[in-house]
Amino acid sequence: MGDRARLLRPTAILLIALALASALAAATLDRRTLGLLINTLRLAGLTCIFSVPVGSVVAFVLGRTDLPLRKWAILLFGLMLFVPLYLQAAAWQAGFGLQGWYTLAIGGPVWLRGWTAVVWIHSLASLPWVVLIAGAGFRLVERELEEQALLDAAPPKVFWRVTVPAAAGSIGLAALWVMVLTAGEMTVTDLFAVRTYAEEIYTQFAVARELGDAPLGVGSGMLLTAWLVAAGWVFVAATAPRERLLSLPEAYVYRLGRWKWIALAAVAVVLAVVVGVPLANLVYKAGVIVVQVDDIRVRTWSLVRAVIMVAGNPWRFQRELGWSLGLGGLAASAAVLAAVAASWWARGRRWRTAALVVATATCLAVPGPVVGLAIIWMLNRPELPALAWLYNQSILAPWLALTVRTFPVAVLIVWHALASMPREMLDAAAVDGAGAWTQLWRIALPCRAAVIVVAWLVAMALALGELAASVLVTPAGVTTLSIAIFGLLHYGVEDQVAGLCLALAALLAATAAGVLLVGRRWRRSIMAS
Repeated sequence: MGDRARLLRPTAILLIALALASALAAATLDRRTLGLLINTLRLAGLTCIFSVPVGSVVAFVLGRTDLPLRKWAILLFGLMLFVPLYLQAAAWQAGFGLQGWYTLAIGGPVWLRGWTAVVWIHSLASLPWVVLIAGAGFRLVERELEEQALLDAAPPKVFWRVTVPAAAGSIGLAALWVMVLTAGEMTVTDLFAVRTYAEEIYTQFAVARELGDAPLGVGSGMLLTAWLVAAGWVFVAATAPRERLLSLPEAYVYRLGRWKWIALAAVAVVLAVVVGVPLANLVYKAGVIVVQVDDIRVRTWSLVRAVIMVAGNPWRFQRELGWSLGLGGLAASAAVLAAVAASWWARGRRWRTAALVVATATCLAVPGPVVGLAIIWMLNRPELPALAWLYNQSILAPWLALTVRTFPVAVLIVWHALASMPREMLDAAAVDGAGAWTQLWRIALPCRAAVIVVAWLVAMALALGELAASVLVTPAGVTTLSIAIFGLLHYGVEDQVAGLCLALAALLAATAAGVLLVGRRWRRSIMAS
């Protein structure tokens, strides 16, 4: 805890400074700028209010009780971590948006629009993250404390007085993570015309293409970005690996008794909303057939058509798929390589650890459109023809954007894996004359090869779904699947778009399956060492 306290102490000073700066800036903000900032905070806050309580309860039920089929439920929530936000937006829009099958069937008002749509989609997209982070917190509660408390109190009282307080820090981290991700996203807010900080930056640049026409004042934009970075700093510092690794004995299992089947039904309902309904919307849209009978349009559904739409889209969009796989592979490789080097470089030095925390938090928390604008400012310089050529005629800009966006997650995976290397093994190599980088190349990497593959697959999945930064810097003639789908979504979710989304979902599911298979080997390697 001492190392983490040293990392978090500067953050407290930063937060105080930011609070004072915010108080001074609030008096000078115009109504438009203030509205954008309020909308950003409102969206992040509402998303936390709806996702964190539900996700925390689900995390406890899945991780600490004898609920039947809980491993399958955990697997489904894990798969949803790989589904990009725009794909989830497409799935809900296909059912309840302006051209959704339900909206057309009832001929009534559009249920999914404006703030309702934005908060709903962000909340459901955040649920798997809350389940993951809060679940880890519940899993790390010391069993001895709970068993000692059970000698004097019933399980419900132990749960409220011991388990929940011990996991409160992780629940808070989950809320922090949700707020950072939500505040920096523009996909759903752009689709449903809700103006936030990140969305306004994207819209203004997409229309004007001029960096000087910033929707927010420079000071206001930098101030909000600094708040996000500070929040990211807290998250990364709290999740950074410790010098002494934690032992993870079997957790105490709460018995649900007669509430077992009620809890299973409740979890099934949550999974149906998070996974089942969106998937069903896309499947229905992909197979719908509209036939004109006299003056009436009759809609029927065909499984054959749905299969054809899903199977044919990879070929129909083979160029976009090729660009996505190529750029994603390059970005994932660069992010993992940088994560390995940075994580090893930071071992055992407090100032290096702090530097890595700051770098990771910055890449994690800065909104995607801001990352894109920073790359444009760096490369799009007519006075430097070489840089201008690289920006306009090469894939350097989107490669950098995807690498920056995938680097933090790669670090969080690789850092923990390298920190779990036995100190005795490395000390023995040092005695034999092996330097730090020789130890990395000949000992650490072979022992942790599985985790490197896991980090690469996760970074690849994130790169395939990234949109907020890459959409601003992708040169003419280069179109990825995410950009193609995002463009088509503005015209509604029809059969072609639904089929393309299902094909991408299948690709991401295959990637997630690879992570699961390799992750098992990672776990065995850590236990063996």
